[in-house]
Amino acid sequence: MVTDLLAAARRAVEPVLRHRVDTLPARMRLISGYHFGWWDGDGTDHEGGTGKTVRPALVYATARALNLATDKASVLAAGVELVHNFTLVHDDVHDQDVNRHGQPAAWTVYGEIDALLAGNALLSLGLETLAQHKEIPPAAAARLARCAIELCEGQSMDLAFERRSSITLDECLAMSARKTGVLLGCACAVTALTAGAAPEVVAALDDYGVEIGIAFQFANDLLGIWGDERIVGKPTGSDLTRLKKTLPIVHALESEPELAALYATGVELSSADSRRAVSLVARSGAREWAEAEIRRRLAVAHGHLDRAFGGDADLSTLADLALRYYQDNRGS
Repeated sequence: MVTDLLAAARRAVEPVLRHRVDTLPARMRLISGYHFGWWDGDGTDHEGGTGKTVRPALVYATARALNLATDKASVLAAGVELVHNFTLVHDDVHDQDVNRHGQPAAWTVYGEIDALLAGNALLSLGLETLAQHKEIPPAAAARLARCAIELCEGQSMDLAFERRSSITLDECLAMSARKTGVLLGCACAVTALTAGAAPEVVAALDDYGVEIGIAFQFANDLLGIWGDERIVGKPTGSDLTRLKKTLPIVHALESEPELAALYATGVELSSADSRRAVSLVARSGAREWAEAEIRRRLAVAHGHLDRAFGGDADLSTLADLALRYYQDNRGS
């Protein structure tokens, strides 16, 4: 089951993450450990919320498929997860999101500047984790470093789109690939590189991960409009209220002039206008289109997996997680 794969990945990677975070200067360590949910704001240990550990799970599953030793996989998984959490800390500041994994976001506890610095430290720590390990090839470390640049590009595009009056669907898809897809692809690629896989296998697994990432972006974007508030932790339609240009919203903007007019004001929507905007997006067919895109992207991902080595049970199971994530968290 996918929950078993995620739980096993969390158990395997957390000791390595804790060891790496312990090497940070005291302030950076405090903020990072709080962000991971290991302790309270003052450093008191507690069991807090954590992420899904999808990226470590992809590393371990790829390692099993390619017969890479678990100890090497753990180094790779930790490096990738540290880079991922750098993006989360920064995203919360950029988007002014006040909650992360069921607790106040790090920037609301320690301030924006210290949170951003801790995010920078996590990025550097992730890259160092691979670079300093003698059995991780330079090509794998370089791949993760290049991925970090692509992630920054994706976030820059996302923020720029908020300031623009209009964007195309192709631009939005390109942003999603860079902001979400590239790191899932990288998780598979660095593992394949470390295992000495052929270039065509590395490329196929990279493509597989990118497609999963885009499917997850579709799922997240749908939940930003129709997510179950009790599970997602934010009001239904919150992305519309804040005039965000997510995939289903951009799709709807192309065919709903009334929605475009609401967005053209540049002012955060009232409760009534937000409810109207949700109905307009629904009327456009964007929900059905995005749900179909999740399934299509996952079918493409399975095709890349077959191209890599004829398929793999664990990687196939993880590919379908995006659809399950959406289905388990959507509202009515």
